[in-house]
Amino acid sequence: MSFFLKYIGWLIGPLVFLWLASTSLSEFLVGRAIDTPFDEQLADLARELAGEVRADASGQVMITPGVLQLLRVDRYDRTTFAIRTQDGSIVAGDPAMPPTAAGAAAPYVQPTLLRDEPVHVATLTIAHPARANERLTVQVSETLNRRNRLVARLRTESVLPQLLVLTGAILFVAYSLVFVVSPMRRLKESIDRRGSTDLAALDPEAAPRELRSLIESINGLMARLASSIDAQRRFIADAAHQLRTPLAGLKSQTELALFEDDPAAVRRSLIRLAAGTERATVLANRLLTLARAGSPLAAAVSDVDLVELARNAINDHLPSAIERRQDLGFEGSAAGGSRVVRGDALLLRELLSNLHDNAIRYTPEGGVITVDVRRGDDGAVTLSVIDTGPGVPVKDRERVFEPFYRGSEAVAPGTGLGLAIVRTIALAHGASVSLAPGAGDDGLRVAVTFAGAMPLAA
Repeated sequence: MSFFLKYIGWLIGPLVFLWLASTSLSEFLVGRAIDTPFDEQLADLARELAGEVRADASGQVMITPGVLQLLRVDRYDRTTFAIRTQDGSIVAGDPAMPPTAAGAAAPYVQPTLLRDEPVHVATLTIAHPARANERLTVQVSETLNRRNRLVARLRTESVLPQLLVLTGAILFVAYSLVFVVSPMRRLKESIDRRGSTDLAALDPEAAPRELRSLIESINGLMARLASSIDAQRRFIADAAHQLRTPLAGLKSQTELALFEDDPAAVRRSLIRLAAGTERATVLANRLLTLARAGSPLAAAVSDVDLVELARNAINDHLPSAIERRQDLGFEGSAAGGSRVVRGDALLLRELLSNLHDNAIRYTPEGGVITVDVRRGDDGAVTLSVIDTGPGVPVKDRERVFEPFYRGSEAVAPGTGLGLAIVRTIALAHGASVSLAPGAGDDGLRVAVTFAGAMPLAA
């Protein structure tokens, strides 16, 4: 539902409720206002009738002949009377008159039924005209037709204006909402007119104050999208550039081998072709790893023991370290509690593999590479790989995490993707990566710290 229809729907309910409540209250007040003069007139009639009560020579109750002139009979209502003794017997008037609450010297008006028809009855007591110790009850009833007709007329005359006001209020609000939502409509149209590559910021000053925070949030989102798209473009351009070189080499070696007649020369071309294929394969695999590391973690998340993972990774890279006569080993206190984190075991293994590969390639022959896993006092688990290589200058320590960037003092061949993969995997696990000098300010220490809960994507 649109904001416009939702707001109108929300507004109609309370307005209709208020209209019904106002109508009911008006009807109640109008009914009371109309009953008051009619009841006063009925009470006056009861007084006049009581004044016409007489007793004959034998002491029997009678009324003067002119009493019937007091009783109003018209096309709308009937007025009847009854006179009762103290025991409730009717001595004059309508025998169907129902008994009512005992009256007093002043008339008391109350509603009741007479022959299944609603009536109001005025009741008062008077002294018996012939017996000093007895009292008589005088009742005068009146039907309610004129009252009801008047109430209906006043109800119609009061409800219709209220209904007109209600309708006008709804139409006015609907008309005014057109102006309220028009800035949002203009904002939508402005965004719709943009091309797919136009991520320029919207002008918050061109919108009402209530929309500025939304526009600022949209601008922030577009800025992040622009940065992400720019990073993707650079990544694709760098990846294409990096893949072009080994592919061009493969093509050259293949063409050269096709024109060679000497088996030895063909073999040398095939060896170079195999080496180029291996480099292209490594680069492609690392690009795929980087892409997978940047995706949300899925159902593969589980408890991962970093100590066990580090030792297995050391065993995998031990032949390469031995070939370069490097000392590759594990160091870590058995104390300090569990060193288990939540994560994707395959990605964390890839993180360690890239750290080991970098350390082995950049550490000179005879150097030392140490893997350390510790839990700090704050509960954070830190995985460190320390080598005795040339290290990374301070000015390059942030840029080496960019894809395809290689430090200004890089001395070993590589793709420039290792540390980019490490940071991407670490961020996916809610971890941080830092670079620092190794022991004695020599070499490099890469520390991955897992602190707090891992932010898993849905």
